[in-house]
Amino acid sequence: MNNAGPRRAREHRGLCAVVPVKLFSRTKRRLSSLLSSHEREALARAMLQDVLSALASAPALAGIAVITGDALAAAIARAAGVLVVADTENAGTTAAVAAAARHLDGMGWEGMLVVPADVPLITPADIATIIAAHRIAPSVTLVPASADGGTNALACSPLRAVPFSFGEGSFRLHREAARARGIEPVILNLERVGHDIDRPSDLASFLRLPSPTRTSAYLTRIEVPKRLGHAHGDPRRAPRSEQVSQ
Repeated sequence: MNNAGPRRAREHRGLCAVVPVKLFSRTKRRLSSLLSSHEREALARAMLQDVLSALASAPALAGIAVITGDALAAAIARAAGVLVVADTENAGTTAAVAAAARHLDGMGWEGMLVVPADVPLITPADIATIIAAHRIAPSVTLVPASADGGTNALACSPLRAVPFSFGEGSFRLHREAARARGIEPVILNLERVGHDIDRPSDLASFLRLPSPTRTSAYLTRIEVPKRLGHAHGDPRRAPRSEQVSQ
């Protein structure tokens, strides 16, 4: 994994994966009723490592980059051998992806595949499916989130084929933006990619799907299944005595 980024970065053709990473200290606040701030940061680190591992094992990618303003996230990315782009504004995912596109455009990249840092179930096979479905430029390929109408993967050629708008409801916005520019987007419904982790209910559904991920191992180690009420037969509700507050 350590040499994947630099080796591929010399090619500058095909798709460069871009992973935007927020400041770990500000991440996953919607999980604060269940996880402490320290646990949320550890979860974010585990998910990032899982995503980078999957990307590094996808030979069809031409490169991998992480854009972040977090020093630890940057260190994780460098240890994985991928390009680090500094997010100097920390203004959110949409701004970070736009900044990454400008940076990669200056390096001569032809296109990119945006993958969030909170889809730990993604596999190299999923990535290969997205790349195989992506058409010759100008083209856009979208994978919707399964829960909130967000965008959990976006491939675009050229780099700024559409304006970016990440968050709840962004799948519809990206789809319509592509059509407004005369591009009929390829839409893929991929279960693993569609499953991000933002809310306690996301943790419950994630833990129903056994996976050999760092994320699953960490959540099991800190007894999140028990907090969610698995021992009581209801994974959607956690006994208050089991919850960890910030």
